[in-house]
Amino acid sequence: MHNTTERADVPLLIPRQRDQDPSADPSGPVLREHIDAMIDLHPGGMTWRRTYPGALHQIPHARHFARYLLADAPCQEDAEQIVAELSANAVHHTASGRSRGTFIVEITRTTATITLAVYDCGWGGVPRFGTRCWTTSERGRGLAIVAALADQVGCEGDEEVGHRVWARIHDRQAAQAYWLSGRGRP
Repeated sequence: MHNTTERADVPLLIPRQRDQDPSADPSGPVLREHIDAMIDLHPGGMTWRRTYPGALHQIPHARHFARYLLADAPCQEDAEQIVAELSANAVHHTASGRSRGTFIVEITRTTATITLAVYDCGWGGVPRFGTRCWTTSERGRGLAIVAALADQVGCEGDEEVGHRVWARIHDRQAAQAYWLSGRGRP
């Protein structure tokens, strides 16, 4: 049997994060520079995915997932709303909302963009951005809201394998800081 206890006499070595102030309060907010440093370690940014049962009561959990991962992002509220709208569409309009259906929320973060995607189980409506909706209608505005909040939107896949519906938000402040720091050399 593997023993997972640590020895008290062996110091734990934790690498210092660049530009860290050793006198700073460790319980304070995470610095933007530290987040950028983490993202820089992974080519293409960092990606998180989580699968949810295909039920409406799971949408607040998907929204919380986005809120937690993007707590420091200026677009946090927009990202939460996008995840909620895309998740609701998956549950309402595809096999994700049927018995044993699921949907997957994927969040990819680079220093300049945040991409929010929801994967559905297919066999239902095909998401279409750019269709007209009435402002007085109670339904059918979700994708219009997503398109209004995001800088880019798209859909991939088909009814048989499912769709990946995504929205990308550009973090202009982070992108500018990234390029000005010299790390964003072409």
